[in-house]
Formats: sequence, C-alpha cells, structure tokens
Amino acid sequence: MKAFIQLPAKALLLAIGLAGAGLHPSFAQVTEPEQQSAPVTDQTIISAIAPYRDDVRRSILLVSQQPQVLTALAQQRANSEQTFVNRIQTYGQKKQAWFYDIARFPDVMHALATLPAGTSESSVKDLTKNLPADLQETAWKLYRHHHDDLVQVDNLNQQADLAFDNLINPLDIPTQNAFRQLINMPDVLTQLTDQIDKTTLLGEAYRANPDQVTRDLTALHDSLSVQNQQELAAYQNELNNDPQAKQELQQAGQAYAQANGYNTGINPNPAWVNSSYYYQNPYPFWFGYPYWYASPLWYPSAWWYGTGFYFGLGGNMVMFGLPSLGFSNWFFTTGRYAYPHLYNRFNNYYVRTIGERHVWAPANAGFMSAAHRAFGSGIPNARANWLTNPGQYSRSVNGNNAGSARVASPGRYQGANANTYHSQAWGGASRSFGGGGFSGGGFHGGFGGFHGGRR
Repeated sequence: MKAFIQLPAKALLLAIGLAGAGLHPSFAQVTEPEQQSAPVTDQTIISAIAPYRDDVRRSILLVSQQPQVLTALAQQRANSEQTFVNRIQTYGQKKQAWFYDIARFPDVMHALATLPAGTSESSVKDLTKNLPADLQETAWKLYRHHHDDLVQVDNLNQQADLAFDNLINPLDIPTQNAFRQLINMPDVLTQLTDQIDKTTLLGEAYRANPDQVTRDLTALHDSLSVQNQQELAAYQNELNNDPQAKQELQQAGQAYAQANGYNTGINPNPAWVNSSYYYQNPYPFWFGYPYWYASPLWYPSAWWYGTGFYFGLGGNMVMFGLPSLGFSNWFFTTGRYAYPHLYNRFNNYYVRTIGERHVWAPANAGFMSAAHRAFGSGIPNARANWLTNPGQYSRSVNGNNAGSARVASPGRYQGANANTYHSQAWGGASRSFGGGGFSGGGFHGGFGGFHGGRR
C-alpha cells in the first residue's frame, strides 16, 4: 500500500483539520484565512468523527493506527460483497431483499442454515420468534424454498468473520475491542476503509500526540452540539411559521417511505431518539446495504430518521433534526412539486444558512448538499465552511451568545438532549459535489437526528 511520510505532530494536526480548534492559537492564525475562503466541499476528517459518542471516537482513533488491517478489511469486504451479490442476483428484488434482511441477524441465519432438512414451520418460527413478524415469515420462506443459498450465504458470513478474527488477533486487546465495536457500525468502518489516506493521517496524528487529538475532538464535539441545537431551532422556526408546510412534511415523509419500499406502518417510539436502539441489526459490513436503495441506508430500523420528525404522545409532531441526505435527494428530484409550501420553507432555510451563518455541520449537511443542487446556482457566493473550530459555536457564560468565540469546555453540554448526532448520511455532501474531505460516500444510512447518551 501507499507509503506515508512521517510528519511532525503539528503538521499532522493541520492536515487532519484539528488546527485552530481553540487549544493552539498559533494554529488558528494559520488556518483561519483558508477556512474563510474554503468551498462547501472542504469537509475534514475531524468534522466527520467529532459528532460521535466518546467511546466511538476512541475506537476510531485506535483503529486509525492500523491502516494495514483496515486495507485488508476493505479487500475482504469487496470480495464478500461481490460473492454475496453473485449468489442472489438471479432472484427478483423482493427475494434478494429477504437475503439482505436475514443477514442482519447472523445468529438466526446460522441457526436456520444448520437446521435439519424437513423441520416444521412451527419449529422454524419458534426459532425466529424474536424477529419482527414479517421477518419470521421471510426466514421460513428462505428455509423452505432457498435453503441451499441460505447455507452458502451463511458460510460466506462465517468465513468473513473468521478472517476478521485472524486479522485483529495479533493486536492488543483495546484495539481488538475497538475493531469489534466498529464492525457493528458499518457506516463508520466503511468510511474509515474508503478514505484510508485520511484515516492513516489521523492515526499518525493520534500516535504523535494522543492527548491533544483527544482534547481537540472533545472540544469540537461540544461545539457541534451547540451548533446542532441552533440549526434545529432555525429549521423549526421556518416550519412553525407555516402550518401547511408542516402538514406537507408529514405527507412527504409517507411518500418517501413508500417510494423507497420502507415500512410506512412504523411509528417510532419517542425514546428511540435518545437511545442507540436504531443502531441494532444493521446490514452487515461484509455484504453492504441493498444496491437499489436511492441513498445509503445501513440501519433499516431507522429509515424514519430521514424525515427529521416523529409523532409523539397524542399524535403531536415532534421535530428532532433536519431531513437526511436521502430524504432531501428524493424531495428535490421527485417530490418537490407536490409540496409547494414545504419547498418554499426549505428554500428560505437554505438561503438564510448560506447568507448568514456560512457553516455546514452534521446538523444540516445532508439537507444542505441536496438543497445546494436545487437552489445554489442562483445564489451569489453560495459557499460555506465545515465547522472545525469549537469557538464558532460555543456559548458565552450566560448561554445566550451563539456566536461567542469562547471555547466550549469539555462536558459543558453533556446533559443536552442534542449532544451528539448519529451521522449515517450527512457526510455525503462532499461526494455529492465531487469534492474532497472525509466523506466518500458519507456515513451511510438515514439521517442521524440527535443521538443521545454520553458525550
């Protein structure tokens, strides 16, 4: 693989976007002019990592020091995914979806693959009783009619898992644990393997100065939390000024789900917004998500996160985030003419964001990348910067000055409802414009609204 030049610690921090994070004033002097003129495509690796919880960030930093392992995993994934697609490609899309769905539950898939021939339907459904009802039926159909292919897919998954274990076994225990955490977050691990050059630079910076990189990431994380809240407030203000637009957003959410084959009967438990529930049972890293999805979606339990709202107690509409890249792409290409009030409010939010705040971050980047294609060509100076400086969005002592240059202290906003974004799709902005940055495909999936939990 490519040989990387060993850079001094400060140069590495500059390269990955930590310069100017508030703890090194000299760095800010170097990078601030560049930030002022940077196009919207200039997202850094740091702005991609910072939104995650502290335990996920630690795992990312640990695995980033193992570029050889990450490169081997990328090759293993490519081989497994191609073999998987070849195995099921003769079936129609509906049956292919069965294999994708059952692969999200590898233990159940293995149990089905190893069942004796002729096992009764009741026994199979007893084995799969903890799955959703529709997946219980899927499991039975696969066992009954496509058992040989099910065995082959299970063998492929077992082989990939064994290769994974062999790759990480020589590593120290903390790094092994980090890899094991991220293999279950395929959006993150895919990003790290797809952008191996930037991941390697991050690992070198962390190795050279682990305390500094950790502190700067924490400071940026806290700053992003404040910015997330502000962007949500600005977006909510647009919709609250137009009840018809809010009604159209509900209608558009249902149309988006139907257009993409998602289960429109799902009305999420409000507690999910502040939990890790939707992280459960993603499509596996080894096989990827279904190729026919219009936008990446690793966590099918969370398709509704793309709409940015759910129905709370009493049927009240609760907005927790901006629409995702997937929803926004759908809306601006096929849905916009049916929802004129919502279209106008989206336009107003985009124009004000570009004209007043000039900053993209996890709170709005999925939406903004799609909106830029719809509105940007007619807006002078339609450019913005990826937020990489905590001072840009930290609060003053009284908590009222959103633009204060005061650096957010680690933990200051730990109790905030919006203290972390789960970023499945917002990183797709750079891919959409063909630009650089740590977003070659984005953190895949529906938009991660506010992902609660520890900082």
